[in-house]
Amino acid sequence: MNIGSAIKTLRKQKGISQKELAEKCEISVNALCQIELNNTFPQKSTIQKVCEILEIPSSYLLFFSISDEDIPKEKRFVFNTLSSTIKDLLMQDISSKSVSNF
Repeated sequence: MNIGSAIKTLRKQKGISQKELAEKCEISVNALCQIELNNTFPQKSTIQKVCEILEIPSSYLLFFSISDEDIPKEKRFVFNTLSSTIKDLLMQDISSKSVSNF
């Protein structure tokens, strides 16, 4: 599970800087950087704030964080076949919503 990479991807999709997201999540920029590099795993409260700020359901974040290792070998082909289409649809939904000011 690469939740940090997913946060980075979705943050960039929303056009929010690392500094801005870190401030709104009440964590340091260094802490967010370490999360985005998958060096540390965010606290549940941080995940909730990220989703709130990015205006996405936590299920979107979790879906984007799934890696091949998370899927049983016998189901990877199906997952990978559907994954890109689902991600495209989710990105369209995310892009259609603007981030409000907190």
